[in-house]
Amino acid sequence: MKTRKVTFIFIPREQEDQKTLTLHHGLYFLLKMLALLILLLIIVSYIILIPRARKYVQYEEKMESYRAQETQLRQLLEDVEKMKQFNTYIRELVGMELAPEYHEYRELAGSGLSEENGYYLSGVPELPPAKGTITKKFMSAPRRHYGVDIAGETGDPVLACADGLVVFAGWTPELGNMVVISHADNYITVYGHNDRLHVQERQRVKKGDLIALLGETGYSMGPHLHFEIWHKGEAVDPQKLIPEYKY
Repeated sequence: MKTRKVTFIFIPREQEDQKTLTLHHGLYFLLKMLALLILLLIIVSYIILIPRARKYVQYEEKMESYRAQETQLRQLLEDVEKMKQFNTYIRELVGMELAPEYHEYRELAGSGLSEENGYYLSGVPELPPAKGTITKKFMSAPRRHYGVDIAGETGDPVLACADGLVVFAGWTPELGNMVVISHADNYITVYGHNDRLHVQERQRVKKGDLIALLGETGYSMGPHLHFEIWHKGEAVDPQKLIPEYKY
């Protein structure tokens, strides 16, 4: 009984060095089935696996979008918490309830809007409220000195550092005669230890307006202005924002 074989003849173009390859019929059948299997796998991959891979990529893109939204939501919650902390801080400084429309931070910050022109043009605090030497610098928690102390003489002018609306003007146990002004772009400024106040609540002021006279009321060891800047519920170092106070 003869063994079944398959012979392949390779003929070059020059008709020289003709080569032959003889395979056992079983091996040929196995190689042919292997080739068909590879072709089938390619077809299956194209029909099934590639669409699944595309869906996986789309799923990853959606998950990335959800992660970004989660990060934004977490940041928003942090901002809300900062606003709540600031609202509590202002209440502690004032030692009493603010006017009803300023109970929440959003109302307090939003009051810096101009009803006629939308936003005040100079909402960013940039004018030094008082002339003098900075004797105590900004310190964050836990030491908590959320502003700078500017030494001066009793009666020196205290100026509004930007356009805004006075949301508090009165006596507080810690800062004595104090003024709080709400500005555009969620800025709020605090002026403490004044000798006399020259503004009232709900009064609109322009940058450079006289709002008080420097003093040493409240808990103070000498005449100076305690000055704070808040932005979106977070304390800002005045020496980083006001050119004349920069280090």
